[in-house]
Amino acid sequence: MKKISQTLFLVMAIAGFSSSASANVIGRLGTSLPDTHPLTLGAKKFSDLVKEKTKGEVVINVYSNGILGNDVAMTSMVQAGTLDFTTPSTATLASLEDDFTIVNLPFIFKDRVAAFSALDSAFGKSLLAKLDEHKLHGLAFFDHGFRQVTNSVRPIKTIEDMKGIKLRVMENKMFVEFFNSIGANTVAMPVNELYTALETKTVDGQENPFIVIDAKKMYEVQKYLSLTNHSYDTQVLLEGAVFMQKLTTEQQKKVEEAAREAAIWQREKSTQLGEQSLKLVSSHLQVNNIEEKEIQKFRKAAEPIWENYRERARKLGLKFE
Repeated sequence: MKKISQTLFLVMAIAGFSSSASANVIGRLGTSLPDTHPLTLGAKKFSDLVKEKTKGEVVINVYSNGILGNDVAMTSMVQAGTLDFTTPSTATLASLEDDFTIVNLPFIFKDRVAAFSALDSAFGKSLLAKLDEHKLHGLAFFDHGFRQVTNSVRPIKTIEDMKGIKLRVMENKMFVEFFNSIGANTVAMPVNELYTALETKTVDGQENPFIVIDAKKMYEVQKYLSLTNHSYDTQVLLEGAVFMQKLTTEQQKKVEEAAREAAIWQREKSTQLGEQSLKLVSSHLQVNNIEEKEIQKFRKAAEPIWENYRERARKLGLKFE
């Protein structure tokens, strides 16, 4: 009976069934992370705001925790029109438009303030505009925080400590290139496969923001957390071109307003929950900072990768040193 119920729920999700049958337009939004994660909370805030602003004419139902697929699969579904919204990372979108890699380049943003400033500038708007030719409409940037390294072998205190660590990274060539260049043995895989890979020692470690380390309970299968802050992580709230065609001009305007407001709310929530996640994770793992002189060595190692993107970033409106 339980299996039948689960199957029925999935069928309903795919079909887009909703109790909000009175809405003129019903959309579906998929995320790859749990209900309590700030990414999904931001998606739900967006959904609430759309319903409020359109007075119920447009209703967006949120399906979390990868029930509709991983980020790569859901992005493809949105392009095809079989899903209406999703929230992939910029690293995932780099497979469509390599310029999105710029956001995740190691050590280019000092803090969240610098990252938000760049994403809300002409640079961020130029990036989102590049999605139009891929049947996607970029609505807003959500916050995910800075990425950190965990592993079960040793604390990462120097760049030399990375050597030989079997490290899971996102399915993104820049992350593979950077961590291989500092001695890690990278394994690219979706985040929903990561816990089992850590548990079975298929990989020694991984790199993710505090919130993901917490939400995916990676502290159960890891020993060390090293505060590398090596890459800023952001998700893009995407709308499909097929869904846009179902809306009036005024409805689309309200959707875009809702996205901007949801992003402001989500960034604050993400920062708050990230601090809480660090406290929780720190109670389970051995945590270490990295001295500035060692961080400079990591930055130096990243410079060849920077050079691949420096001119493109400048043309889009972002300069980095």
